[in-house]
Order: sequence, then C-alpha cells, then structure tokens
Amino acid sequence: MDASIIIPALNEEKYIKSTLESACKQKTSLNYEVVVADNSSEDRTVEIAERYADRVVNVEKRGTWIGRNTGARKSRGKVLVFVDADTTIPPNYLDAVNAVLFDDSISGLSCAFRFEKHSRVLDAIEELSNSYLLFKGMRGKGEILGFNNAVTRKMFFETGGFPNQPMEDGAFARKLWEKGRVVYLPEPKVVTSARRISKRGPIHSAVYYANLMLITDFPRIPVEKVAIFKRYLPVR
Repeated sequence: MDASIIIPALNEEKYIKSTLESACKQKTSLNYEVVVADNSSEDRTVEIAERYADRVVNVEKRGTWIGRNTGARKSRGKVLVFVDADTTIPPNYLDAVNAVLFDDSISGLSCAFRFEKHSRVLDAIEELSNSYLLFKGMRGKGEILGFNNAVTRKMFFETGGFPNQPMEDGAFARKLWEKGRVVYLPEPKVVTSARRISKRGPIHSAVYYANLMLITDFPRIPVEKVAIFKRYLPVR
C-alpha cells in the first residue's frame, strides 16, 4: 500500500461526508486506503464513514492524538496522511505530499489552508497564518497542522507518533525537527472549518493557542500553573 489517509472523528456527521469524498477522489496512480478512526461517536459519523472508508476503526479512549495513532497502527500505507474530519483536500493532494516526502531530508509536512467561509477577520487570519507558517517551513522548522499533515510510516513510528500533550500536533513537529526538516507547502491548499474561531471569537482563540503552545514548548517549566487553558477544548 503506497499511502493511507487517516481521519480521526468524534460526532462529525455534519462535516465528515465532504472530507471522505475529497479523500476518495484523489487523482493519483498511488494505491491508497482511507481509514477513519472513530472515538465512539454517538451520531451518524460511523454510518457515513462506512459508505466511503476502506476501514473504520473504533477507538474507545477519546482524544484526537490517540485517534490518529490508532488509525496509523491499523493502516498499511508507506506514507501516512492525517486529515481532520472537518477538512477537505484537493484532488492532487496525495501526489503532492508523496513527491515531497521522497526527499530523505524532510521528516514531515503540512500544506497551506483556507477557511470554508470568508470574512474580513477570517481572511486576515488565513493570510497571516499561511505567511508565518511558510516562513517557518522555509527554515526547516515548520509546524505540523493537525488538520492536515503527512509523514512516512517509518518516520511516524520512529518518533512515536502524536504525543498525549495539550497541543499534540506542535509537540509532534518538535519531535520531527530532530529527524529532519519539517516543511510547509504553499500548494496544494486544503479547506478547513473555521468553527473554533466562529464559536469562541478570534481573540479568545489566539489566547487559547498561545497558552497551549507555552505548555508544549516549555514542558519543564511550570507554565501550566499560570496558563488560562491547560488542556485541549473540543469544539463539538
């Protein structure tokens, strides 16, 4: 199996159909599979997933990190692509990330994004975020965006996958930095939901992520004693 697209999910009946359709419509000659790692959803997520995915894995313990890790363990691909259930990928996504990962100096990657809806605030956040992340990626110290990222199977298991930390994708990136360059691709762009920002507002969201980043970047310093947010807050 050349690649696996792994989608963690918890009560995602509103979004997951579009995500799965985009995963199944990749224009590629690669032999790939679609794996949904479901955290015991209580809505129609599994029912919808079973129509599209090659495999639906039940993950009893809840957590995005363990959903991704369990999906990876149950997958067969040489390249592992992680896509969140509220994100769609363009038809050339799989070919693009697979080609980049042929470079042995690259340990992982994420692709640029745009939100599924537009406003002045969201457009500004989108542009600033992509510019900043592209700059970091050019230095080889790119971030891993949880909602879309890719690594080789070998690299994933060498580093132990996503850790159980407040900002598991950021912590995973730092593990990958020790193995090689983490890059950020300006193309192809994925389309992701702005529901967290819409639900809590841009200022609240910025403070929230800044708090999690502090806890992730300085694990030996008791930052979490003064942090406002000490754990991941689900948006469902």
